[in-house]
Amino acid sequence: MNKIEINKLPELSWEVSEAINQLRVNLSFCGSDVKTIMLTSSVPNEGKSFVAMQLWKSIAEMGIPALFIDCDFRKSVLRTRYGFSCSGHMKGAPHYLAGQAELEDVIYETNIKNGYIIPVAKTVVNPAILLESPKFAQMIAECRKRFGIILIDTPPLGSVADSLNIATHCDGTVLVTMCGQTPRKLVANSVEQLKRTGTPLLGVVLNAAKTNGSNLYYKKYYGKTGYYYGGGPLWARKRIKKADLPL
Repeated sequence: MNKIEINKLPELSWEVSEAINQLRVNLSFCGSDVKTIMLTSSVPNEGKSFVAMQLWKSIAEMGIPALFIDCDFRKSVLRTRYGFSCSGHMKGAPHYLAGQAELEDVIYETNIKNGYIIPVAKTVVNPAILLESPKFAQMIAECRKRFGIILIDTPPLGSVADSLNIATHCDGTVLVTMCGQTPRKLVANSVEQLKRTGTPLLGVVLNAAKTNGSNLYYKKYYGKTGYYYGGGPLWARKRIKKADLPL
């Protein structure tokens, strides 16, 4: 198997690391049949890819073979942001879906133990035909047989329809939103879009948070679509009341 070195994974503060662990643990309560999880957001720059990458790393470090699939075919920044490097010509999911590579050629082992990745080596202007092809469903089905957890990083819902196509192949979705910045109406619209795919919304991550004092504030909110988390720099900019939720 080919290998990718991820050279720029940031060191996390204790608070952020614990928040990622909290997310990982609570996702594990969703059941053993929830193996393929999509992460998306309403608009760009909400921290979706950061959360996806750190969650993937956390799962892999627990000894679970975890696959990260980069499906932001139009504007993926992971390769440069995290300093991907490999020997030879890098190939990714678009190569497989276009019939230019075998699946084994686009799955890379990484320097994170138990961590594997299908990258985007070259962006695609209009990937709809690739995402709607039978080969995409085949790719997900084959990967489910080989890995314990699959995390799929997708484009924002408010930008293109790619994520809605991908959601139909997943067991659930995590929606990342920038707390205190993304309008609640926009988040509510994203939730409605995801409902139409029939894919469960497993939870909402409130990103870019500030806390009062040094102690973490954790509180769970139970709604029709899953958990809402408040606490720590990753989750909540302020304490959230149930009436403030987008549902």
